[in-house]
Amino acid sequence: TVTYSFAQCRVDKAEVDHSHGDCGNMLAAVAPFAIERGLVPAASTLGKATEVTIHSLSTGACYSAKVLRTPAGAVEYAGSCVVPGVPGTAAPVQLAALGIAGAQTGKLLPSGRALDRFDLGSGLGSAACTLVDFARALVIVDAGDVLPKFGYSTLDEVTLQNVAGDPELCGALERLRLAAAVEMGMGDCAGKDAPKLALVAPLTMDDTSVNGQALACRYFVNPGRQELHPTVAMTAAQAIGAACLLGQGVAASALGGRPEPDEGETHSYSFHIGHAQGIFPVGVGIRMANTELEQMLFPAGVPHSGRYSTTVVPIAEGRAFVVE
Repeated sequence: TVTYSFAQCRVDKAEVDHSHGDCGNMLAAVAPFAIERGLVPAASTLGKATEVTIHSLSTGACYSAKVLRTPAGAVEYAGSCVVPGVPGTAAPVQLAALGIAGAQTGKLLPSGRALDRFDLGSGLGSAACTLVDFARALVIVDAGDVLPKFGYSTLDEVTLQNVAGDPELCGALERLRLAAAVEMGMGDCAGKDAPKLALVAPLTMDDTSVNGQALACRYFVNPGRQELHPTVAMTAAQAIGAACLLGQGVAASALGGRPEPDEGETHSYSFHIGHAQGIFPVGVGIRMANTELEQMLFPAGVPHSGRYSTTVVPIAEGRAFVVE
């Protein structure tokens, strides 16, 4: 077992944001790093994956990472796994997450509701939102309630370039995010990256790997800075997957139907999250509802765990010396 803390560092300013929570990409790198530095022994059996338990000091969540290739006690990064939006191929790292419900707010549904509405300002009315905290505190916004008011016809038009040049759209989304943060019990989030925000809509792209349990999203790093993520964060994908299991709400509506469990399973669901560069698959495990309210909100079962696969490759290595 190793511990892990994450902070978001600005490159253009001397600022560190500790509100971010966990990072799915960085989590995937923790296990190979721990093996390489001797913090965790590699599996001694040839062909057996090395499993590393990671305890997050940022959120209290616990993760299990399987590094599939560790021959001769070393991490082998070469492989054929492809993650849309990530250059090249590499060996996969499989992650499972426990204790991620309420990771940043203490509640799976911070407002206690499946559906909320928040004002966009400038007389534009309100937009439907689902507030969820599952691996990440996330404001899930109905794209259809927002985009037509700013001249967008489809979610496909929400690109990095268009977002960077659209202060009106981003200003409205930031206004909504600030109000949602208060409702989520996170206080004034101005200048902070959490909670995050995602626009969602039904998936329209033609992809033969999608089995119907899919939706499209555009995920913002921070609408206040007009920053759109080029794909989707792995923590956000898990949060969206959890929201798909609600009986109603923005993600459930975009999904277009009641989700079905994985083949041969009763407590595991898979979803495909479409983004600008492809599809990211994510899994959500459920537990049975403990109360009538949970049963009403999550008729298929209450989100309990998450899982996903990604790739890791070394980029750089070095030392820094600090003179006091």
